[in-house]
Amino acid sequence: LLAGGCGGPVAAECFDDDGRLELLQRFATEHEAPSPLSLDSRASQRANLSARTLRGGGVRLALRTPTAGPNDCSRRGPVPEDQMPVWDGSPASFFDDYRPYADIQRYLDSLVERYPKVVTPKTIGQSWEGRKLSVLEITDPTNGVPSEDKPCIFVEGGIHAREWIAPAAVMQVAAKMAQEASRPGRSAALQRYVFTFLVPVNPDGYVYTWEANRMWRKTRSNRSEYACRGVAAGVDANRNFGYTWGDTADASYARDLREPCTEVFIGPAAFSEPETRAVANYLRRRQRRSQATGTTDASGAALPGPGYAAAFIDVHSFAQKLLPPWAFTASYPEGADGSYQTGLTTSMVRAIESAGSRKRFSAGPDLFPADPGTGPDWAYGELGVRATMTIELEPTVSWWGGGFCLDRSNIRSVGEEQIAAIGALAQYLLDHGDEPSRSYGFFAA
Repeated sequence: LLAGGCGGPVAAECFDDDGRLELLQRFATEHEAPSPLSLDSRASQRANLSARTLRGGGVRLALRTPTAGPNDCSRRGPVPEDQMPVWDGSPASFFDDYRPYADIQRYLDSLVERYPKVVTPKTIGQSWEGRKLSVLEITDPTNGVPSEDKPCIFVEGGIHAREWIAPAAVMQVAAKMAQEASRPGRSAALQRYVFTFLVPVNPDGYVYTWEANRMWRKTRSNRSEYACRGVAAGVDANRNFGYTWGDTADASYARDLREPCTEVFIGPAAFSEPETRAVANYLRRRQRRSQATGTTDASGAALPGPGYAAAFIDVHSFAQKLLPPWAFTASYPEGADGSYQTGLTTSMVRAIESAGSRKRFSAGPDLFPADPGTGPDWAYGELGVRATMTIELEPTVSWWGGGFCLDRSNIRSVGEEQIAAIGALAQYLLDHGDEPSRSYGFFAA
C-alpha cells in the first residue's frame, strides 16, 4: 500500500513525496475523511508539506505527540528493552504478539522440528545484508510423489518491512498446513500440492523496523550512487520484479519510481535486489523443469510436466482487498484467464468473510492505481501462473484504524481468515484446474 493511516492518526512519515500526498488528498476529498487528521509532531518538515497539500482538499490537520512502543508507527530508534516482546518458546503463545526476526526464525525452525516428515526447509538465497532466505515446503508425502514433482502453491509475506501482520498471518497458514499434513485423513490439497512459504521476504527491512524505524518499507540495499540524504535508500521490492518494471504512463509517478528517496523506488534494474532474485530463481527453476519434462498436445502446443508453479500469493497490509493481475494496467486479463481469476478471488473472499470475524473484503485489479513491476504480475506475465494475486490484510483504508501497526489483538483472527483463504484457493485449483496459462508465460500457445 502506498499511503494510509499509521496507527490511527496519519503519521507524516507515511508519505515521502508529493505524489503520495496527492493520493491522500484525493482520497480525503472524495471519501470525506474525518477532520482533523493527525500528523506526528516529530516530522515537522513533512508535516508542513503535508498540511499544505491536504488543506487544499479541505482537510484540517492537527499535530499529535507520539507514544513509544514496539508497534507504534511513530517510533524511531530501537524497541526499548523493557518493551520487547518475550516469547517463551511455546508454539501456543507465539501469535500472542508480533515477534522480532530472531524469534521468527526460532518459530520456523520449530515447525521443522515438530513436523519433520512434512516440512522441509530450503535456503533459496540471502538478503543484501547476508541473512538467509529460507522457504518451508509443506506437503503430505504419503502418496509417494516427490515434492519437486507436485504443483507449487507459493505464499510470501513481509516484502514491505513495516507490514508486520503479513508475515504473522503467513506463518499461521504454514503452521496450520503442517498440522494438517501430519494428521490421518489428510486433505486432497496437501497430497496434490507442495505449499511453499517465505517470511519475511525482506528480512533486512524487517529487522530495521525493530531497530531504527517502525515505518521503514523498502529493502536495505546500500548503493553509494543511490543514497538518500547520505544513508541507504533501499528499494521497493514489490516494484523490482522484471515484468513491466518501471512501465507507467504517469509522468509524475515515473519520476517517483526512479527517485531513491521515495517509498516506491524501483532500484537500478529489474531484480536488482537479492530478495526478488531469490524468489524468481526458485520459481523459474520449477517452471523450466516442468517445461523440459513436458509433452505436446495434438496441435503441437506445449503441455507442462510435473512440478510447475500453480499459485503465487503475496500478502500485504492494509486495505482488505484481493488484487489479481494486472496491477500495471489496473484491469483484468482478457479471455479465460480473467474469468478464472474472477472466480478464484470470489471464492477466497467468501471464505474470508465466513471465517468467523466476517470482515468485508473486495476483489479486483482496479481497486488501486496502476503499479508496474509487482510480484503477482511477474508470476502471471513471465511464469504463466494464473492463480496469482496480492492480498491486502486488515484494516480497511480508515483514518482511525490500526493501519500498518495493527494491534496485536488482531493477529490470530487475521491468521484464521487467511487459513480459510488459502484453503479456498487450493480447493478452487482442485476444482477448476491449476495448469499454467496458455496466454502468458512458459506455456503460452
